[in-house]
Amino acid sequence: MNREQLMGRYFRLQQELSIAYSAQPWNSGRIDRLANELAGTEREIAATGSIYERRSEAAHRAIRSGPAVRTDSVGFSRRT
Repeated sequence: MNREQLMGRYFRLQQELSIAYSAQPWNSGRIDRLANELAGTEREIAATGSIYERRSEAAHRAIRSGPAVRTDSVGFSRRT
């Protein structure tokens, strides 16, 4: 499941949990199930987010450290 689908599931579960809490009396089994699904979805989102962040950081480093530019020890860049 991609990040967009996970976010859709996350918001749907939040809405369902809100509805479950507003019902009287509370259906604790339903609330527990929704809360567990929501927590699992949050973990999946966090895992996919870190993958995207690592890819983005690697691409950024590759672009910044092109073969024609070198940074010397005092922080100035010069062509090699």
